[in-house]
Amino acid sequence: MSPTPLLAVEDLHTHFDTPRGRVRAVDGVSFSLDRGQTLGIVGESGCGKSVLSRTIMSLLPSTARVPQASRVIFDGRDLRRLPERQLRRVRGRHMAMIFQDPMTSLNPVMTCGAQVIETLTYHMGLSRRAARDRSVELLTAVGIPEPARRVDHYPHQLSGGMRQRVAIAIALSCEPALLIADEPTTALDVTVQAEILDLLARQQRERRMALILITHDLGVVAGHTDAVAVMYAGRIVERAATTALFARTRMPYTEALLRSIPRLQDPPHTPLQTIAGRPPDLIDPPPGCSFAPRCRYAADDCRRAMPALTGEDHAFACWHPVGAPS
Repeated sequence: MSPTPLLAVEDLHTHFDTPRGRVRAVDGVSFSLDRGQTLGIVGESGCGKSVLSRTIMSLLPSTARVPQASRVIFDGRDLRRLPERQLRRVRGRHMAMIFQDPMTSLNPVMTCGAQVIETLTYHMGLSRRAARDRSVELLTAVGIPEPARRVDHYPHQLSGGMRQRVAIAIALSCEPALLIADEPTTALDVTVQAEILDLLARQQRERRMALILITHDLGVVAGHTDAVAVMYAGRIVERAATTALFARTRMPYTEALLRSIPRLQDPPHTPLQTIAGRPPDLIDPPPGCSFAPRCRYAADDCRRAMPALTGEDHAFACWHPVGAPS
């Protein structure tokens, strides 16, 4: 018998009602995550990755609608059924999140140390002195130089990479069982991106926590995840162990994402490959497969019916998968 997963997302839908109609930002997503496992969620901007993460954390605006049938089971509890008071005790303490831009996720009028201390006193019940000592230890753990001095700095006094490290320290302060990192390297230069990703991987291994790494870059997840879920138009269209997905991609959209990655062996000035067309309108999506208008394998049946996500170890939603006999 397999152990109960730490996180189980079941038929998750998140909709937004607008003057133009209903936006189906997340449209029937299901997956599970075991303790200590790292899952990469990949897709273009607007595919629903960030809305999915905020739905899991119950951090949606009042305009969002999540049907009663959708379930987010975390450590045996359905977060969709918990009152806000109990959710506040789960968020930060047992599950935490790192956002894309630390300049907006950090409070600009509080010192970095005060923001770590606030989390520790609220969730862990530490005294302010003990919390300050712990905050210095956390800043040290995430690689911030001179942590005893930086603890009294405001976010604007730090570089983008240092701010993101502070955000990671806050997220790790209560040693959560699950950490969600929503494009944590988007605003950083390439060198700092690698440092942040290595830091997250090291902290994940040391603390044995589950990690969801959300990104638009398949190259990022290649060396930092155990499994990958590819999203398109609010749905998961391919899901597999990382090695299996890269060894034998089945979904044409995943193949197109891989083709768009620059390769070191290409000669100089080689044109970058792009995915033709544009993502579908989530208010009025096309009939059939959402990727069909952009897919080089599309046939008539692709435009008539939406394929279901099928398969166990390697699941994909496609009528004509890559490598299938024509």
